Amino acid sequence: MLQLQDIPKGYALCFADKTTCPKAESCLRAIAAQALSQSPHPEGIIQTVNLHYIRSLVSPDQCEYYRNSHPVRFAIGMTHLFDELPLKVATQVRRNVMACFSCESYFYSSRKGTRPITPEEQQHIRHVFSKAGIKTEPQFDRYMDKENW
Repeated sequence: MLQLQDIPKGYALCFADKTTCPKAESCLRAIAAQALSQSPHPEGIIQTVNLHYIRSLVSPDQCEYYRNSHPVRFAIGMTHLFDELPLKVATQVRRNVMACFSCESYFYSSRKGTRPITPEEQQHIRHVFSKAGIKTEPQFDRYMDKENW
């Protein structure tokens, strides 16, 4: 069950119900909006997806704001990611892995485990390893299943 404290601050909510949008029951934005509307202490100012936008869609699959509520697998930490790499390729692979993140601080906080590594970033890292000819799968410290806000 989604708790109000789980919803990121400033996260855009969607007040579409299942009659307005058939995907509302599985959309994080709609589930979060429902949790907020049932709260005894609702927020005063929130961001929302415009219901006119939702109604104007030809198909619910076209909604660019839809967020599936099924948890996804985030990697946590990569302190030993480069341990088994041959020295010849380790420096270049490390540079290329750093480029998988939008900034250097994301790389370092992801490496330490203070920032989860998204499934997309994990895939980019796998691609770096594959492109470098490394046949082993990148080893992350651990995994955690959670909502992909």
